[in-house]
Amino acid sequence: ACVDHDSYTGSGYDRGHLAPNHVIATRYGARAQEQTFLMTNVSPQTPELNRRAWQRLESISANDFAERYAPFWVITGPIFDGPPRYLPGMKRIAIPDAFYKIFVREEEDGPVALAFIMPQNIDGNADLRDYLVSIREIEQRTGLNFFHQLDPEVEERLETTITPEAWGFNKALATRPSRF
Repeated sequence: ACVDHDSYTGSGYDRGHLAPNHVIATRYGARAQEQTFLMTNVSPQTPELNRRAWQRLESISANDFAERYAPFWVITGPIFDGPPRYLPGMKRIAIPDAFYKIFVREEEDGPVALAFIMPQNIDGNADLRDYLVSIREIEQRTGLNFFHQLDPEVEERLETTITPEAWGFNKALATRPSRF
């Protein structure tokens, strides 16, 4: 059986987009936007996370980072801290404990990154700086190794350094209200 839009109905979870609908639409057009609705791009997110904290981070990426730092890469995904829970009545839709988002861009001195872990129980108005983490922490929680092909010294610096100032990620951005 396939997962579809109705699989989330009444579950208490939103259909959270990993590749953001609005950003894809404004950069790549209507066809690309339609593809963001594929269920392979959707994961259960609490309303507080999806509509507020996650939306705020997507907005910062689209409006602030894109204006100042494009091009850059965005890597995002779920985090499961143990055996997953599932949507009620849907044993095939696992509920992540948290989500990560990593931004990476090139600078003259090498790549710089900004990484976040946002738990499902986040306060949507929280200061997003409280969720800054190292890429290494994301790797430890997911079992993934993101930048293993880089020179080891570059990889170490990129994965262990938390540098919000390199992205202009300050209190004003981190506490900007959501649009919902």
